[in-house]
Amino acid sequence: MAPAHASNIAMTIVIALLAAPVLAEDIGARLAEAEDLRQKAAEAGYEWLETAALLEQAREEAEKGSLDNAIALIEKARLQAEAALTQAEREAEAWRSRVVR
Repeated sequence: MAPAHASNIAMTIVIALLAAPVLAEDIGARLAEAEDLRQKAAEAGYEWLETAALLEQAREEAEKGSLDNAIALIEKARLQAEAALTQAEREAEAWRSRVVR
């Protein structure tokens, strides 16, 4: 009979192998969401300078298999896109207070 830690290691490997495709699909969904937000910010005229580059870096990391790095980059890009959209919404009203009357 194998030691208990050997079966734990085997189980961990099996779980990791089964989770990998799900994680890859999750990265694809996260990338799509972040890209959609980035596009909306760009259409509003408020896309931040590094957001597209972050998403490109995330794609490269995902292709290399560095899924943790890819997720971190996607999250940073998503947060930037959300902040850009918030900025656009605020500026849509705030400019009125800066007009000389």
